[in-house]
Amino acid sequence: MLHQSGADNGGAVRRAVGPMQAATAAKQEQTHALEHKLSACLEGNRGLSNWDYYCDGSNGDNADDHYHRYMEDIELMQSLGVNSYRFSISWSRILPRGRFGSVNPDGVAFYNALIDALLQKGIEPFVTLCHYDIPQELDTRYGGLLSPEIQKDFGHYAEVCFKIFGDRVKFWTTFNQANLFVKFSYMDGWYAPGRCSPPFGNCAFGNSSIEPYIAGHNMILSHANAVSIYRK
Repeated sequence: MLHQSGADNGGAVRRAVGPMQAATAAKQEQTHALEHKLSACLEGNRGLSNWDYYCDGSNGDNADDHYHRYMEDIELMQSLGVNSYRFSISWSRILPRGRFGSVNPDGVAFYNALIDALLQKGIEPFVTLCHYDIPQELDTRYGGLLSPEIQKDFGHYAEVCFKIFGDRVKFWTTFNQANLFVKFSYMDGWYAPGRCSPPFGNCAFGNSSIEPYIAGHNMILSHANAVSIYRK
């Protein structure tokens, strides 16, 4: 965050008082660069997400590789004067099968290392629990956000994250851009799981007149459940 000061000091550009933040999403960061043979999407016992199915090889495998290069990235952030970093946790890295499986210790270790490294450099972590991606297991079992069952899964996931990372993370977001999440995923079919119907799109499955409201309803109740758990 920069501002230009007045003519009295030559119009020099100074850093404004307040947060200067960098941000990423899990799907952007946990994919492999060309020199890595193993995609971070699968590394560390991460489960498949709905985006892995939606991309279907098209794909998101070549991205910024923050998973392997987070220390370099943190050094860069510090050099730029960044004092906060908003990132999303990959739900399927922490709970590959949602509440139907166990917590993945490799996923926990990665985020512990990332959070600790940020704090050591004076960078405050801002964590988003869901940035458009959910475990594919939940879509397969009951339709993901189209089922009230997602409220139980999101509550379980949030509680796991609060307990493990909450001693160091003080700022949380439940769903990133919930309105766009619902619109792009269940009305337009642009985002995973790619559901829509005419006149909004020509997806293989979906009902653009009904499903966005169902998904939005379940998302709001999932958010409320997570807030209730956090306040306890």
